[in-house]
Amino acid sequence: MGHAGLADLACPDVLVAVGSRAELGLRIVGVDHDQPPDADLAIEASQECVGHVRLRQVVARAPGVGRVETEADAILGDAAGGTDWSDWAVRPFATSRATGLSRPLVLSDVSVIPTPRWRDTAGQDIVLPAVQTGASRMRLDVLGGGTALAFSGKDGVANAVTNPPALGVHGAVRVVFEAGETGFSLPESILSFTDGSGQDREIYLPGVLLGAGQTEALWIGEAGGAFLDASNGDPLASPAFDDPRTESPVPWVVRQPGFRVTRFATGLQLPVNIAFLPSPGENPDDPLFYVTELYGRIKVVTRSGAVSDYATDLLNFNPIGSFPGTGEKGLTGIVVEPVTGDVFVSQVFAVAGQTEVHFPEVLRLHSADGGRTAASQAPVLQFPDEPMGASHQISTVSIGPDGFLYVHLGDGLLTTPAQDIESVRGKILRVRLDGTAPADNPFYDALDGITKKDLIFAWGFRNPFGGAWRDADDSLWEVENGPGTDRLAKVVAGRNYLWDGSDASMRNFAAYNWFPPRAPVNIAFPQLSKFGGSGFPAEKLGHAFVTESGPTYAPGPQELGKRITELGLDSQGNLVGGPQPLVEYAGAGRGTAVGLAAGPDGLYFTDLYKNLGSATPIAPGASVFRVSWTGVADFGADVVSGPAALAVQFRDLSTVPEASAWHWEFGDGASSDEREPLHVYGPGTFDVRLTVSGAGGETYRQKASFIVAVPAERDLDRLPPARPTPRAQAPR
Repeated sequence: MGHAGLADLACPDVLVAVGSRAELGLRIVGVDHDQPPDADLAIEASQECVGHVRLRQVVARAPGVGRVETEADAILGDAAGGTDWSDWAVRPFATSRATGLSRPLVLSDVSVIPTPRWRDTAGQDIVLPAVQTGASRMRLDVLGGGTALAFSGKDGVANAVTNPPALGVHGAVRVVFEAGETGFSLPESILSFTDGSGQDREIYLPGVLLGAGQTEALWIGEAGGAFLDASNGDPLASPAFDDPRTESPVPWVVRQPGFRVTRFATGLQLPVNIAFLPSPGENPDDPLFYVTELYGRIKVVTRSGAVSDYATDLLNFNPIGSFPGTGEKGLTGIVVEPVTGDVFVSQVFAVAGQTEVHFPEVLRLHSADGGRTAASQAPVLQFPDEPMGASHQISTVSIGPDGFLYVHLGDGLLTTPAQDIESVRGKILRVRLDGTAPADNPFYDALDGITKKDLIFAWGFRNPFGGAWRDADDSLWEVENGPGTDRLAKVVAGRNYLWDGSDASMRNFAAYNWFPPRAPVNIAFPQLSKFGGSGFPAEKLGHAFVTESGPTYAPGPQELGKRITELGLDSQGNLVGGPQPLVEYAGAGRGTAVGLAAGPDGLYFTDLYKNLGSATPIAPGASVFRVSWTGVADFGADVVSGPAALAVQFRDLSTVPEASAWHWEFGDGASSDEREPLHVYGPGTFDVRLTVSGAGGETYRQKASFIVAVPAERDLDRLPPARPTPRAQAPR
């Protein structure tokens, strides 16, 4: 769905008072009583359209006057019991059709290599009951095409496996369990196979308890999670993804060849940002990176993925609140000073007597045990007269090439401070590590005393939540949420980025704008100065990778977010490629993409929420994932068809960094560990698979029906049917 398509459809305009629950054709989701009139709204609709929301907020309320609850109260304003109101604010919105909790897994064939396996979570093969008069079965069906794979009970020791030729339909996948005359009880299990396009798949199945003659059916999502099929296997039923029963431990899929995504650490609560130690140790228990948790803890994560407390109880108030809304504030940015190993973080704090707003500060924490725990902490910056609303708060902190600290601050949910040079809200500050102002700052003037103006590096921002330094142009970059348009921009000293409350102002000095908005929240640049480029290929170095968090606490895949996007930039910072997705969320849960940092062996990102199985956004159980470059395995051959006793010389065409081992499966039961083997084929049609081990681990390429050895005429009747190649997918 493109921008032009949205512009052609109009939603009815919506009139809302903050605090009301007005509904005019659309349902307003997550409007918090205390949000000001430029608050971002998530709006659900059954149509694709654009429209406008008119909002106003309570400025002052007479003693004893309650919250506004009706549309009429909003219109009446001052007549509503002595309540004073702000002016109306207008905000655009765009809606899209719901994508459901998952996209379907789609295929038409299961390859014979490697052999499909069905195991429990401990790795033991699942065995169905022995056949008496009716066999129990587990089928992998393709909608509209039939059965692509089946496991049937045989002797109670092993299953009979049926793998038919490729189906004529490329369709959604469903797993059907059928109990025979005795019924069965099965534990949670994993079905592993390679589809006909050469893509490895894992399907995560729930425990199943069936009585004799009973069945249970499950639709399968793109990431391998299972969803209840309420039709119980009806061949005419449409796929439904509204009742998840399992989820993949990695509910993310790569969208570019040569990359892999894995889960690195878990058990976190609202993980916002990641900061790597500049020179981490090599031992499994050495600290590798830190993670800020929104509600006031810093976690340290070792090379083995173990998670422990570095610092706790950093907030001096109870941060729990609504999502979206008042609960979206606390501890956010983090950076490690390379000389001392000290940790700098940004957060908001409470001031006595102020209960509705909080105030920005930067803390410095020092460790006496090699970075495992904080021994002391001290404030570097505090602004007790700069109130900040939820979300639009202090955020990224980074250390520039000059050794100074750069601090990003949102506008506090008010537009005017961004254009006030005497306020730190809506600014990026530049300070020494002790919080003092460098004399070469753009607005430094010692003659009038040291004021907030002396700290300012750039101004006129709305919510510059993410930022990172780029070697190619020696510049700080920021990503910023707007009301209806988001912004990526290079940060230039002294520049006013001109946020004035309008979407048009978010286009000023932008290298790229997102419309409709995707909520970009963090940015990272793989580059040689940091871990040698994080293992990424040369053509990706210096590109901007951005986490798009999308709608707050939204389930399932989202068209407008929940991905990492790549944008190609030239040496001057001009957009020359993209945006294109690197990884996207494909599960049924609430996880999204938020924190992002370049590490020794890839990009690491946080998913903010416990993905599945929680009724609240603040439950522990969120994770850190790693996106690493494995390279692309590929191969060719001098001949691919000919008479039986066909001698084939295989060629390795892989682009795998530091390749060290090769393993071939020829499709006829034979294999080889030579890099470029010669293999002789008897009659038949054969899939071929090459697995290459390199610096990024193992990667593979599989080609269906790659070799066709034609038999002599007398052998034609014995030739098994060919397995035609289904719709091809890029290797990963």
